[in-house]
Amino acid sequence: MSPFLLLLASSVAQDGVALRPTCDPYDSKIAELKAGDAVEIRHAMMGEAGLCYKVAVTSAGKTVEGWLPAPAIAGAEDFERARNAGTKLDTPTPVQPQATARKMGTDAVTVPDGADARLSKAAALLNSNQPGEALIIIEAMLKHNGTDPNLLAIAGAAAYQSDQVRQAVDYWERAVAVAPSPSVERLLRDAKREVEADQSAEKLFGMRFLFRYDAREIAPEQARSIVPLLDQEFARLSEMLGCQSQERIVVVVQNVEAYRKATGSAEWSAGRYDGRIRVALIEGNRIGEETRRSLAHEIVHACLAQIGNHPAWLHEGLAQKLSGEPFSNADRDAVREMARAGQLPSLAKLGHTFSRLSARHAQIAYAGALQAVELLYQSYEIDGVRNVLRNPEMLPQVVVDLDRRLKE
Repeated sequence: MSPFLLLLASSVAQDGVALRPTCDPYDSKIAELKAGDAVEIRHAMMGEAGLCYKVAVTSAGKTVEGWLPAPAIAGAEDFERARNAGTKLDTPTPVQPQATARKMGTDAVTVPDGADARLSKAAALLNSNQPGEALIIIEAMLKHNGTDPNLLAIAGAAAYQSDQVRQAVDYWERAVAVAPSPSVERLLRDAKREVEADQSAEKLFGMRFLFRYDAREIAPEQARSIVPLLDQEFARLSEMLGCQSQERIVVVVQNVEAYRKATGSAEWSAGRYDGRIRVALIEGNRIGEETRRSLAHEIVHACLAQIGNHPAWLHEGLAQKLSGEPFSNADRDAVREMARAGQLPSLAKLGHTFSRLSARHAQIAYAGALQAVELLYQSYEIDGVRNVLRNPEMLPQVVVDLDRRLKE
């Protein structure tokens, strides 16, 4: 079995355990499980009610995915021991785990064919990192149709990406009051959690960024040094990728605990881009090289979101390479050996966000993505890569070529 699919097996601890779509203990029930049902743990995160796990459960001959609290799983301690020990790849020369694995940006906002031209324009603005302009259009439309749940949902997304989280909560509450929607309700729960947990109130403005931070964690002089760093990194990366910044991008830096509470991210995550850049201070209360790489990594995601909708492997491979994350010859050899042995997923299977993977399988996915992007630059160079980003119809043939070269 591929190490990508080799997951730690446990079982349901008792009859009547509820499998839910999120960590929220009050969320709807996907299935009611029986003691002894086989559980495959994917990854862990800290929810409002404590530690919980993303799992695949085989019950009554069917396999379903969802979330279980830690006490509901017999054998969860084995997963924790492996995670705390720092799981390695099953290769002769293991790829070392990245210190700052991340969740990439949210999916693009779409509108139905034949929708109001203003709504289509607002969606396009939102997808190209211009949430403020999108919000102006949607709020004007809401003056004439203030109960349309779709308008309210998009208004919430635009407010959220503009760092107006309380306003986003208001819009999403109004949307679900008119038309209940599991996806909007999940966004609403996440936003409410963030409002309660995020204490980063201080703001600084750069040419392209709004930087928000907690003064108890970052000294003012440190904060002032970050803003020009962000602008410099954006200038460097935009030249390589061909992106622009029409509006200031929001950047929030927090300590690790605050980041986990506010984002609900997986335990291996130290940064994410969801229309805003959010980074955990993995070096304590100082801004060092790891934090710089984290910020650069997420700026790459913001740049790519502005250009178009690209697969996860391309997002994550470019973000690692262009932020300067370490990748040794031993790492390259390990990826090549896995590819030759059929143990590395094809790039086509790495098209979706890595955030749902376990730490171990995220490690494999990130390593494969970085190696693929290095090969991409070898073949196409900077101008060619920019051309691929602008012409996504080229990607299927590029993927075939890269999958072949990963084995060479």
